[in-house]
Amino acid sequence: MDEWAWKRRLRYGTLLCDLERRIPLDILPDRRVETVAAWFKRHPSIEVISRDRSAEFAAAASQGAPQAIQVADRWHLGKNLSETLTAVLAQCQAEQRRANRANGHQEEPLRESSQERSAYRSRREEQARLARKAEREQRYELVRTLHLQGLKTSDIAKHVGMGERTVRDWLAHGSYPEPKRRRRRPSLVDRYEREVLKRWEQGNHNGASLYRELRAQGYRGSQKALYRYLARLRAPRQRSLMLEKEQVPAGPLERLSAGRITRLFLRKSVDLSQEEQEELFQIRQASPEIEAAYQLVQTFLQMLRERTGQHLETWLKAAETSHIPEFESFAAGVRQDQNAILAGLTLPWSSGQTEGQITRLKLLKRSMYGRAKFDLLRLRVLHRAEDNPKVDKTTRKVHHRQQDPATVPRSGEKTVNSQHTTAVISEVA
Repeated sequence: MDEWAWKRRLRYGTLLCDLERRIPLDILPDRRVETVAAWFKRHPSIEVISRDRSAEFAAAASQGAPQAIQVADRWHLGKNLSETLTAVLAQCQAEQRRANRANGHQEEPLRESSQERSAYRSRREEQARLARKAEREQRYELVRTLHLQGLKTSDIAKHVGMGERTVRDWLAHGSYPEPKRRRRRPSLVDRYEREVLKRWEQGNHNGASLYRELRAQGYRGSQKALYRYLARLRAPRQRSLMLEKEQVPAGPLERLSAGRITRLFLRKSVDLSQEEQEELFQIRQASPEIEAAYQLVQTFLQMLRERTGQHLETWLKAAETSHIPEFESFAAGVRQDQNAILAGLTLPWSSGQTEGQITRLKLLKRSMYGRAKFDLLRLRVLHRAEDNPKVDKTTRKVHHRQQDPATVPRSGEKTVNSQHTTAVISEVA
């Protein structure tokens, strides 16, 4: 079982599939514990339930089908693991930057003047920036005026359409709060920064020529990204700062984003290029904490890929004694749902085909422009399953006879004219 969205982040339903016959069994109008548990109680022959790590689905399966084995989906386990790893790497990167600044290896970035910033901004970007600044100043004056009139912070936030915490910060500041300059995001050009600076100092300032040279060396970024980088070089102060930075090259831990390092950690070593393997080796040598995180990730991924769940208890003890808060928290979450996760790391069942059925449900829902009632959507989702010759009589009875009370149309609402019309529409879709 898995959830599907009536409206994302606001309203969800539930889709139930037969993993053996690979067909949808039923869809429910919501994902409440009572609704899902009632469906399971009407079908006591269910033996295995594959689900994500939702607490609502776990409670519904326990209440409605206590005889069934619950299996945690492996894809969701991998996703939770990657999120934990990204948090660890981001924390290590922040500590590395603070250590570099304390040792004098990396200077604080100097603030740029508006002329230097506009030198590598397009006219449209600069106009958009000035418009945002003017709108922000106007909103600040409105907040200040309402505050002088005696309005509460909560009332000001509702009137202006801002968060209450932001309003308090603005009022405590006492003057217009200048927005902090965002840190430049990592770019694919960064890996070739030394070569670009070398060619620039040799007098090659042609963007197209530099782009062709970088492509020959393996650059896979866009030409526009390189032009933005060269525009920063044309500002004299920026160029001097970048040349100083080039004298002390940053390691991959500082140069790469936490997301890119996470992908290096999650992929198999045989799938990495020689350059990526060297970067991974340097990152692992940066601190003992990163090396410990790498070993924990690789061990857990091996259990996921080979379904060797018998080693889960050993892994949990290693994570709990790793002194890495993020992995300790992840291990505590695994402990709470250990039986289902152990089954997911042992049994072959997963929710992969359910995700495919949800994709089909989205297609049917959008083909009716999101305006169909639940009864029509349910008939269209289950239509192909009824025509499947592999479906037994019990499943057909579920499709024909089961109808949740919440899905019965109220008086005055339009319903399906006939089963024939629904079948024709489904055939077209």
